[in-house]
Amino acid sequence: MSEADVREALDEALAILRASMDIVSERPADGTAPEWVSARGWTSELLALSDEALSDAERRPARWLAAKGTGSLAELAARADAFVSRFRFTGSDFDPDSDSDDRRRPRHVKARKQAQIDAFVAAASELSGIERVVDLGSGHGHLTRALGELVTEAIGIEREPQRAARARELGGEFVHGEGARAELRPGDLAVGLHPCGALGDALVRGARDAGSHVLMVSCCYQKTDPPERRWLAQTAEGFAVPRDALGLANLSPVSFAGSGTLADKRGWRRTRLALRLALEARGLSLMPGDEARGVTKERVRRGLRAASERAFSERALPPPSDAELSFAADEAARRHGRIARFALPRHALARVLELAIVLDRAVFLAEGGLRVQVRPLFGLATSPRNLAIMAAPG
Repeated sequence: MSEADVREALDEALAILRASMDIVSERPADGTAPEWVSARGWTSELLALSDEALSDAERRPARWLAAKGTGSLAELAARADAFVSRFRFTGSDFDPDSDSDDRRRPRHVKARKQAQIDAFVAAASELSGIERVVDLGSGHGHLTRALGELVTEAIGIEREPQRAARARELGGEFVHGEGARAELRPGDLAVGLHPCGALGDALVRGARDAGSHVLMVSCCYQKTDPPERRWLAQTAEGFAVPRDALGLANLSPVSFAGSGTLADKRGWRRTRLALRLALEARGLSLMPGDEARGVTKERVRRGLRAASERAFSERALPPPSDAELSFAADEAARRHGRIARFALPRHALARVLELAIVLDRAVFLAEGGLRVQVRPLFGLATSPRNLAIMAAPG
């Protein structure tokens, strides 16, 4: 996608979102129709969906609602689906199943991770004038070391000291710190393989100031400190999305190895809802997502009892009784079907929101004089977060 196309696409994404901000901002939570559902007259249509239709719709909400919905619901979904379709990936060069030679993959690197590393190395090889790689959020340094084979110097910046220490054990130069803005200079390639939230914004700010190359695939957009994310590009000035709503951009119906089936994910969402209801029954007032504070995904996957043990302990509360858990589970099961139906229009906007963030970062770089492009870097089977920003000095 060319620079002109990137600017045009950002304008279109923002137009869709501006007309739908009430949908993006309010997540269905308790089984009652959100105001944006009832105001648009969608309540009856969504509640009339059978369980089979709901299951089908959850696989591709925008495409399904565009084909099966009516009136303004179908129109919104069709607009979102048409926009997202520009970015659909059709190849599988860097899907893990296409890599038949596992001998070159280090024992401690998973196939999906190796596929992402291979894609980054191939993309970086297309860039010229790179003297050094600076990998922000480098983790254990697998990508840093792979890219280091292309240049004379590569450095990884990692916030967590234990990860940085492990990276140094595996080989290479790694430092412990919150960011690397001061480290960037002309001739650098600023790299980010799934830098979370604010780190992604820091990467593009630092690269623009330094006039360095960029290669990044973003994720976890809600991991930011301010109560909202304000868009960076001048063309998007004034546009912002509440932090609690940014998690929508991470939504993906695609299942890959270890991620669980759609049926699994529905079960985990019911567990989280039940956990929320159990905590609220103790008198707690929770922000969206707060029920999972201190609770790992593994705990949620083990079921309500395991999740509640951690959640209640985290808040210094006595553990819930069997009766409390049973009531919460039954109530969650009753509410969940309604919540899932009301959430479909919002889920249809998930990829639009993600693209709006990615395109905002790309246009911000372009406004700073860098040549930019946005493209899927690997298949969705490798990671649903696959949209790359590539930038080079103009």
